[in-house]
Amino acid sequence: MHPLQGVVLGLVALMVLAVAWPPPAAAQETANTVWLIPIESEITSATAQFVRARIDRANNERPLALLFVIDTPGGAVPAMQRIVDDILNRTEVPTMAVVRNAFSAGALIAMATEQLAMLPGSAIGAALPIQVTPTGIAPVDEKFTSAFRGEFRSVAEARGRDPRIAEAMVDERIEIPGLSTANELLTLTASQAVEFDIADIEARSVGDALEQFGYGGARIERLDPNLTERLGGILALPVVAGLLLVLGIGGLVIEFLTPGFGIPGGIGVLALALFAVTAVVATPAGIWDVLLILVGVILLAVEALVIPGFGVAGVIGIGVLAFAVFRIFQESWVYVLGYGAVFGGIALAVGLWFLPSSRFAARLRLHTRIGRSASDGTAEPGRYRERADLIGNLGVALTDLRPAGTARFGDDRVDVVTQGDFIPHGSTIKVLHVEGNRVTVREASSDAHASDDPANAAI
Repeated sequence: MHPLQGVVLGLVALMVLAVAWPPPAAAQETANTVWLIPIESEITSATAQFVRARIDRANNERPLALLFVIDTPGGAVPAMQRIVDDILNRTEVPTMAVVRNAFSAGALIAMATEQLAMLPGSAIGAALPIQVTPTGIAPVDEKFTSAFRGEFRSVAEARGRDPRIAEAMVDERIEIPGLSTANELLTLTASQAVEFDIADIEARSVGDALEQFGYGGARIERLDPNLTERLGGILALPVVAGLLLVLGIGGLVIEFLTPGFGIPGGIGVLALALFAVTAVVATPAGIWDVLLILVGVILLAVEALVIPGFGVAGVIGIGVLAFAVFRIFQESWVYVLGYGAVFGGIALAVGLWFLPSSRFAARLRLHTRIGRSASDGTAEPGRYRERADLIGNLGVALTDLRPAGTARFGDDRVDVVTQGDFIPHGSTIKVLHVEGNRVTVREASSDAHASDDPANAAI
């Protein structure tokens, strides 16, 4: 199979896999049913996609209410913002939250629901925004803190909760008498959350919370992430996404440079297919973002196959890929590209380590040892070989001599140099003199040597 045919088949397979995840479940009878949506791990873009899919389904099938069971240490701010916006402005059925532990981003998600219950031993708060730097974890600047504090205040006001308490969860400088000093973040216990108007009730269990909220006797249907969503959540981790990107591009580049369609191409197509599924299932990306990835790969292929060197197509291809990763991963695009660079460097180092032993490199490797002739005619390792026997012989220029290049004398390939003139490849040349490993030649006149056969020239 021609390499381009393999690429076309690979792109088709990628597009098919990118959209081939399980379709939404058929509408079910939802009368007297409350849908339970768990948020029980770190909040990521995959979490936001999962919540949005369930909210869209609820808007179509109309259950009695949505109940978010929250037990999270927090997570990415952009993902939290999408979830809060969807609960406030997208959901068309009543919303409730039952909190086991809602820290950081989880606290704002809980407060965004219409009714909030705290379970025994639960806590809510500690929402200081942080950023990951090369030297570790550090607080964000005042501009971001102010904006984040404003979000907490706005959501609290929208749901009739105490905005000052909500702000104190974000900014340690806000003092709440009897709860926090001016140098500590506010975290509330279950009873404190109810007393200070953040939560509505304390409940012994999820069922008790539903009873107090007026949904006693309603059937509870738990909507866990399906297999594709769980897999997408794992693949959306920056370290995994960076590895998939390197495997995909690297596999296809190797396939472009070798005949047929084999293991590297298959690995590349599979990795890019998983990357595409991840983009659509676990991030805000759409089909256009997947197409951007394909365009970037195609530009890199054009650079590798059609245009020698590294030029415009390669630079644009890398730029398109970086832009696609930025659009797909948003809050973590720097980490995806960073891990991609690390894995790419490792792959390059491994490739250079094993390249001298590969069949592909055999044609590029010099098999004859450079050395000087000993008295018995053999070459001494590590020293050049005298080629005085070439003086006066005829050969053929295998490359353009500008003035240096390579020529053939009989069965030998020899590095040669002219006296400064240009000799095009394929010309008949004659050796003038040899000094050490410097073989000086000139172009042989066609009239004087028309009968000579360079292929049979003696050495």
